[in-house]
Amino acid sequence: AARLQLEYCTIRSPLSGRTGSLLVHQGNLVKANDAQPLVVINQIRPIYVSFSVPQAQLPEIERYRSAGRLTVAAVSAEGGGAPQEGALSFIDNQIDRATGTILLKATFPNESRTLWPGQFTKVRLTLARQADAVVVPTQAVQTGQQGQYVYVVRPDQTVEPRTVQVSRTVGGDTVIAAGLTPGETVVTDGQLRLAPGVKVKTREGRSGAEA
Repeated sequence: AARLQLEYCTIRSPLSGRTGSLLVHQGNLVKANDAQPLVVINQIRPIYVSFSVPQAQLPEIERYRSAGRLTVAAVSAEGGGAPQEGALSFIDNQIDRATGTILLKATFPNESRTLWPGQFTKVRLTLARQADAVVVPTQAVQTGQQGQYVYVVRPDQTVEPRTVQVSRTVGGDTVIAAGLTPGETVVTDGQLRLAPGVKVKTREGRSGAEA
């Protein structure tokens, strides 16, 4: 009976994690089902990161998720340290009507304990990898009466407009599905002053970029 009573004096956590500051100290009066917890324990390994994406991206995410595991990379909001790799583990069952976004969660092993509960992070969800893609800066792509085009710099430093087929745009980069070959140089600035056959002078990192 004494041993049983002693067991009642021991409180075991239902999970492994890290404790915060004690909220109850020796001599305080506690009771069952008290709203005031004794201590807060946060799970560190694994850890879960929540983030939201626009609802328009949900069908594509679902399509790639049905084909296999989707990787998620997370890094601190300050950008320091190597990205931690995890996997998409949860998609909410409804759209947030106020923001037009849907909540996702990713699970990270967090063996190095780089990620921390309550921390703000930058997250990148990878749907697929396309090998040997032709990519140009988004500002190189112009829209005209015949559709989208870029100015290509010829070997003699003159330019020609080239109709292109855009696959998708990610951040400041645009993937070209057709119309360009790897290694060609495109104009990224000053297109309004150009015409077919006009001679240009390329400057590294400014007026030209390689596809």
